[in-house]
Amino acid sequence: MFSERMRKIRKRSARPTMLAVLMLATAAASAQAPLDGYVRLGLDSNLVLCEKHIALNRALADLKQAKALFLPAVNLNASYLSGEGGRYFDFPVGELVNPVYRTLNQLIGHNAFPEVENVQAYLNPNNYYDVHLRTTLPLLNTDIIHNRQLQQHAAELKEHELDIYRRELVKDIKTAYFNVLMAGQAVRSYASAVQLLERNVQATRSLQRHGAGVPAQVLRAQAELQQVNAQLAEARDRHANARRWFNFLLNRDLDAPVDEGFDMAAALADTAQAAAADISRREELQALRTAVDLREAQVKMARDRKLPTLGAFLDLGYQGQDWTVDPYSDFYLVGVQLDLPLFGGGRERQKAKQATLDLEQARAEQRNATQQLLLGARQADGVLATAQAVLRSAQARQTSAASYFNLVEKGFAEGVNTQLEYLDARNQLTAAEVQLAVAQSTVLQRLADLERQNATYPLPALP
Repeated sequence: MFSERMRKIRKRSARPTMLAVLMLATAAASAQAPLDGYVRLGLDSNLVLCEKHIALNRALADLKQAKALFLPAVNLNASYLSGEGGRYFDFPVGELVNPVYRTLNQLIGHNAFPEVENVQAYLNPNNYYDVHLRTTLPLLNTDIIHNRQLQQHAAELKEHELDIYRRELVKDIKTAYFNVLMAGQAVRSYASAVQLLERNVQATRSLQRHGAGVPAQVLRAQAELQQVNAQLAEARDRHANARRWFNFLLNRDLDAPVDEGFDMAAALADTAQAAAADISRREELQALRTAVDLREAQVKMARDRKLPTLGAFLDLGYQGQDWTVDPYSDFYLVGVQLDLPLFGGGRERQKAKQATLDLEQARAEQRNATQQLLLGARQADGVLATAQAVLRSAQARQTSAASYFNLVEKGFAEGVNTQLEYLDARNQLTAAEVQLAVAQSTVLQRLADLERQNATYPLPALP
């Protein structure tokens, strides 16, 4: 009984915990929703990606064409010839059979066998037609076998290139989005500073009117306000340019609004679980392996050029004169063709040697690129750790600057701190806020780069 009560208590206590976990996961997903939506939009509408989709479809069409070469081909052939004159031949039919016919006529007593004239015919046909279906089938052809393999590898390369660009596009979209967030935070920081300085100008003017201030304080406050207004204008321009570049990647109107409702804190918390360098999933490695396979197929193709090719054909149709069709007009013709190369001056041997050198070069490029990818991943891991350290420093500086400004602002209102101290505290706070925004964006950008180096972003399947 006691254990049953304990299980019920555990179930009741577990429900709020599970609910809290689900709520946190839902909140994190909703915070990431704007960026995830933009990534999906970019993968669907980017212009360069559309071009690479076309290239992939063309490679797949070439592969289908290579496979079709194994199937028989049927063609309808028709010809009509008619002419007179030219070359001719004499056939002495009369001289051959007339003596026999005369003897037979004498034996039977009447002219049953008439005289036959010698035949004189032209070689050019007169009113002759030929209509037939020709079916051809390759029986042994190493070229089409290797060509199918080459087209298969070429299509795989195009698919890998497409995935490589998709991953690069995801990183570019995320980097551009974080630049928009950083520029937007800078605009808000400078706008807040402008509001503070406007109040400072009003306060110094009020002090001057009541005889507690001097004109120099008003002029200094106004000059500081104008300087921050200029910085605000520059920040707004950077924000607009960052937004335009982001929209360009998405193939949208350049001035389209960007949803900046991104939970920066939740995203930064996820950077603590960033994966270590691992390039095993990189599409570049798959592309390099495919390139080596393609070169190997080219070597085999070059070496097999010395083998014979064998093909067969079948003709079914009609032949005759004066467009007559009778039991003697239809015909069929079957044939086998063999082509065996005997001597080519060493051309095929040199082609095989060139293909072998290309294979060795592809393998060397594979080894070199693998090392470069591993180096890039480890550097991205180290750069992320550095950016996280800079972020922690920027957070501490911003907290200190905010506390210091609050104290100085209160002291300035009470007449304890001078205007110079107030302006200096305000400058420190604005600089700390801008630096914090830069540090936050840098960490997220470095995380996007590490995600790119490790190929961990789940790309949607190709249509």
